[in-house]
Amino acid sequence: MSEPIKLSVAAPAYNEAEGIEAVVTEWHTFLSACDDVSEFEIVICNDGSKDRTGEILDRLIMPFPNLRPLHFAQNQGAAAALNHAIAATHGDWVLLLDSDGQFPIANLPDMLAAVRSGAKAAIGIRQKKDAAFARFGSWASGLVCNIVHGTGLKDFNSAFKLVWGPTLRGLGLEAKGMNYSTEVTSRLLERRIVPVEVAITHRPRTTGVSSMKLVKGAIHRFLFVIYIALRQLLLLLGILTRPLP
Repeated sequence: MSEPIKLSVAAPAYNEAEGIEAVVTEWHTFLSACDDVSEFEIVICNDGSKDRTGEILDRLIMPFPNLRPLHFAQNQGAAAALNHAIAATHGDWVLLLDSDGQFPIANLPDMLAAVRSGAKAAIGIRQKKDAAFARFGSWASGLVCNIVHGTGLKDFNSAFKLVWGPTLRGLGLEAKGMNYSTEVTSRLLERRIVPVEVAITHRPRTTGVSSMKLVKGAIHRFLFVIYIALRQLLLLLGILTRPLP
């Protein structure tokens, strides 16, 4: 993969009116000047935001023609919004990230360099800036997921991923809420695709408010990790059919 790529950016957005214009501007400006990218599109699904996120995204189509906003009339959850965005992508490679500005798009060249050896996916290893409780939950769930998959990924739950488009669009994701990043990694591993890990910059949130409720989110994360563990057991026992790579 030595030639410039056709890239899709896929992201969910919920109540990000305060910062979404700056984020889209940063992404579009960087990708327009990136020598590693021949064509690109930015697909953002507005997850039924109650603020002006959807209005702003629609307005930004004029200055940023590579932007493709999608809209849910009602909030369906970050994973549902991301799934909708992924299904609408056309790029050979898809970059997954959040629309809150915590993942600088400037991390992309290092991710591309990591997959040039033939890997179908790369995961960004964050130097996390989240709250301590959230960091512990991410660490604990990642530890369990690594155990059930027999892997040693350093940041199993990182939302910053670069994945071969046909593979990503065929994963059949099921999560609705904030567990989508964990599920993407798990589904890749089910297909014997071990992502390459890349150290990336992770910024603290400076605008908006995270939609994750700590206690409720922790419960959902716990239940989802149990589901992943049971699913791997069923695959191991041959009760479920293992997906092809």
